[in-house]
Amino acid sequence: MGIRIISRGFGEHFYDLLESCKEQINIISPFIGRNTAISLADSLESSQGLECNIITRFYREDFIQRASNVDGLERLLHAGAKIYALQDLHSKLYIFDGQSVITGSANFTFNGFYKNHEFGMYMEQEPAFAKECSDYFFGLLERMKLSGDWLVTQQMIDREKTKINESLPGRKGKKKDPTLVEYNNFKWGAKLDDISRSTELVVPIATDANSDFIEASLKEDGGQNQHRNTGIWIKFEGNSDDRIPNNRIYLERKRDLYEHMDRTFFRRRPSGINEGQLVFMAVVSYDLQGQGTPMVIGYAETVGFKPGNVIGPEDRFYRETAGRYPYYVELHNGRYINAPIKYGISLIELCRDLGTDLYPNHKQHPAEILSTHHQKSHIQITAKASDYLIEKLDAQFKKFGVANDSVYAE
Repeated sequence: MGIRIISRGFGEHFYDLLESCKEQINIISPFIGRNTAISLADSLESSQGLECNIITRFYREDFIQRASNVDGLERLLHAGAKIYALQDLHSKLYIFDGQSVITGSANFTFNGFYKNHEFGMYMEQEPAFAKECSDYFFGLLERMKLSGDWLVTQQMIDREKTKINESLPGRKGKKKDPTLVEYNNFKWGAKLDDISRSTELVVPIATDANSDFIEASLKEDGGQNQHRNTGIWIKFEGNSDDRIPNNRIYLERKRDLYEHMDRTFFRRRPSGINEGQLVFMAVVSYDLQGQGTPMVIGYAETVGFKPGNVIGPEDRFYRETAGRYPYYVELHNGRYINAPIKYGISLIELCRDLGTDLYPNHKQHPAEILSTHHQKSHIQITAKASDYLIEKLDAQFKKFGVANDSVYAE
């Protein structure tokens, strides 16, 4: 049906062809974004046997800088996609049923599909050209297989998540330019001799909103998410100087400390927390690997802060904490993991997978995102972060069960 030059609308063309794709989609892209990965995974799960093969890079620095998203790769893996790792990859190619092709400069990320200045070719129902592209794809894949087993597995994903979680807290920028940081050189994947090596920088180039290093979320407001009051909170309990043991069950510990199971306490008046808002409870503890981090273990609705929400010396919790947390907010309809704190969702995971989509006030650098909550009792997060946490927590609820205040009230 013709070949066209395209410089915009890669995403619209991709999803138009995906909608009519019945048998197989093959993708080559160095970077895989979370939003695009989830959208494709949803399509794969709702299709009748659509096969998907992906060749991509598996570089730790890409995941740390959010050029690629390891959570997105996992989502595709669960949807049945076969993902293969290739070093020094730069090609971008999308083949639909061996009939239609998109190729050019656009990575499989939101920025590549919708925001960046890209250039490429769109070929719908051009089987002769598509066959040449398919021959290239499967020829490359065959050579990769001959060089080793480079299929991305759940084991690889789990290992990489652990390594990223270990790396993020130690990432520190330079004083004059916090975007210039140490470079993590770990790379995994096939290395084919005839693919030219790109020059590797000792430090990554400072990123901006138009680069592939930050995948923008799909926002109805056109991305203007700065300084927005979302009314969705993470509330931290405990502190980094005295972390709560991660083998404790949240509500069991709360019953031991609090006279009122439906309260969470603050050093200062939390006047910004209003009735009906959602609060995710995070315990300052350790994850499964022993990494110190807040662990999100459930969520509840808030009644909102009232002027009279103050305790005094007559309250046991006030006495045991030497009056450091005199203010409180009441919670209801709470849902918490009925298992030790270590099975919660770590803030490191949240920063790793969402990056700039985590907080409504824009943060760019990973170290800045990870440290934003320091010295705060509560902090607002985006609706996208809320959806992410509910999805992850629901999976843990199914695995371990759900607890609420009434379970431990006696």
